[in-house]
Amino acid sequence: MLKVFLKNSALVIAVILIALVSIDGLSYAFISANGLSFFPQYKKNRFQEQLNEVVHYFPRGYNVADPVMGFDTQKNATPVAFNMADGSFEIFSNELGCFDHHSLAEIKAAKAYDYFAGDSFTWGYGNYAQNIPAVYEKKSGRFSVKCGIIHSGQQHQFEKFQRTVKLIGSYPKRVILGFYENDVANDFAYPHTTVIEGYEVDTLRFDPHRFQLVPRDMEAVRKVILAGINPKSQSWIVRTDAWLEKYSLSWNLIQFGIQKTKPQPLSTIYAISEGVSYYKDKGYETADVTKKNRAAIERWIEDAKTHHYELIFVLIPPKLHHGNTQFYGGLHDYLEGKGVRFIDLTEPFHESGLRSEKLYWMNDGHLHNEGNIFVGEYLAKTIGGANAKTNKKLN
Repeated sequence: MLKVFLKNSALVIAVILIALVSIDGLSYAFISANGLSFFPQYKKNRFQEQLNEVVHYFPRGYNVADPVMGFDTQKNATPVAFNMADGSFEIFSNELGCFDHHSLAEIKAAKAYDYFAGDSFTWGYGNYAQNIPAVYEKKSGRFSVKCGIIHSGQQHQFEKFQRTVKLIGSYPKRVILGFYENDVANDFAYPHTTVIEGYEVDTLRFDPHRFQLVPRDMEAVRKVILAGINPKSQSWIVRTDAWLEKYSLSWNLIQFGIQKTKPQPLSTIYAISEGVSYYKDKGYETADVTKKNRAAIERWIEDAKTHHYELIFVLIPPKLHHGNTQFYGGLHDYLEGKGVRFIDLTEPFHESGLRSEKLYWMNDGHLHNEGNIFVGEYLAKTIGGANAKTNKKLN
């Protein structure tokens, strides 16, 4: 009786396995190469996907860890392709750790220079020759140092500025400082990012329910990165599990049920910005969440007064509000109260009548090449002019 039972059980198990293998085979053959949204690992390389999830998408080695700022652009980074959903362009850096063709010797030899600061919008997000600082320099004739820092707020940008000016040995004639809506989040969490194994990674997550920053398990992050770099370093059990997730729909169904029992992942630090409104009388000037951002801006203002350079803010609108001239109304009032000159790009965007797709990448929130050219030319026309003959030297 026992033998019959075992024989029948084995037969049933074999039939089930054959059915599952057949279903998995047919599913894999006919389901899109992009997989299924509710099974994110299906038809994907788990180790590469997890690596992409924990790091920022900058090429390995382009950024370096920094004890104060958290991270900085690597100095003298060799040209490498920066790939994004809408295309690819070459990135590099000079001796200052800036996305700039000018060498330190050329900058020192210049009679005067303008300095570009800001986040990824100022950094470029497009072909070097067509980004905002490069176009501004070409059209205005003003020698420019291009030191935008991706994923940064004004605190980070000011620290970078101080270091760069010290290396150059003289202050700029003018600082053009790009401001974007998520700079408040960057300053609230600063320093929030480091570099592990050559990859830029955030050290913090944000819990929107408690409005609290939460440190990430950086050892777990490191393990994910190492697995992505070398999958063969993982145990055979982990690699088998990853293989089944990629090729077996039935295995993903089992995993789907298990995942439902796990806590939901926390948000990135940019969720901090979701509660900030820049509209007139909506609290930017008094909100606790903007306090660090306002303090950083005021440091720039005082430094400009002390070292006698012109400080100009360029307010860059998000894609969905590109022509909304009321979007930065509250920030207008704040900057006017501080006596700071600013240019709100919603105004020329609105006047141009251009739709957002004529200025921004289709799948990304940044300005594309034509959008960068538009802004660079507008700034050259609005604030351009010949450089002064000399710079203010450092004390």
